[in-house]
Amino acid sequence: MSEVRELLPLYALGLLAPDEAARVERAMASDPALAAELASFEEAASAMIAPVEPSPEVHARLLAAIGGGRFERFTAQLARMFGVSLDHARALLGLIERSASWAQGAPGIGLVHFAGGPACAAADCGFVRLEPGIAFPLHTHAGEEVSLILAGRLLDRGTGRVHVPGDEIVAATGTPHDVVCDGDSPCIYAARAEGGIEIGGVSVRPQKN
Repeated sequence: MSEVRELLPLYALGLLAPDEAARVERAMASDPALAAELASFEEAASAMIAPVEPSPEVHARLLAAIGGGRFERFTAQLARMFGVSLDHARALLGLIERSASWAQGAPGIGLVHFAGGPACAAADCGFVRLEPGIAFPLHTHAGEEVSLILAGRLLDRGTGRVHVPGDEIVAATGTPHDVVCDGDSPCIYAARAEGGIEIGGVSVRPQKN
């Protein structure tokens, strides 16, 4: 019986061969004390390997990386927009869920800058987050700008049109642009600006991560 008792810790961890496990189970069936001893080992084993619950931010990023994130439906659009693979696009979407990715612009404006694929080498690429009621500064496009709405509602004050998730906005070279977050929740959109933008006549080119 002492040999069986020595096997109990390994049984609790699921490390015994089938014949050894069967031997332990037969012994426990005839000795309640062994069953009680095994229960204490199993409790200790559970404490040793208890799963760690990730933070909501880490959980969201993990889901995005494996194609289960809240923005997954935009992966293919984002891949085409920035000239990257689907996996790369998922990694970019994961940046949205990482608070440290966001740089503070003007009050109520968050920015994430990144490099796109080779075809977008001359473009400024990133995400913009506007809090409710906050406008992105009036700016002019040095080249074509494409935006993809990911969350919330974006009002183009020049045209009066409200854009919703899934909408792509194409602004031609030299056109002014004045947008504001419409509604009660933040607006998040991806943007690719060829040649950057000008605000108040000054060229704005962010540093890419």
